[in-house]
Amino acid sequence: MPTNAHERVGKAVEELLVKDYIDLLGSTRHQIWSSFVRGIFMGLGSVIGATLVVAVLIAILHLLGGLPVVGQFLQGAGQTIQNR
Repeated sequence: MPTNAHERVGKAVEELLVKDYIDLLGSTRHQIWSSFVRGIFMGLGSVIGATLVVAVLIAILHLLGGLPVVGQFLQGAGQTIQNR
């Protein structure tokens, strides 16, 4: 039996979390909704993270003067698109 207040609060929180988890396992609708929301936020986080990484890489390339090969490739691709 827990003796101090911290242990009693910890035990109460643990029991509450276990009850919530058991309720989640029993409700298919809640599982589907939870998975859907988790997927939305994972996708959003991935897009934001990738955008930040690309932005930092572009900023670093800009500071270093860029890569001539990439610039020539993009210029050639732009010319090809304009010609068609």
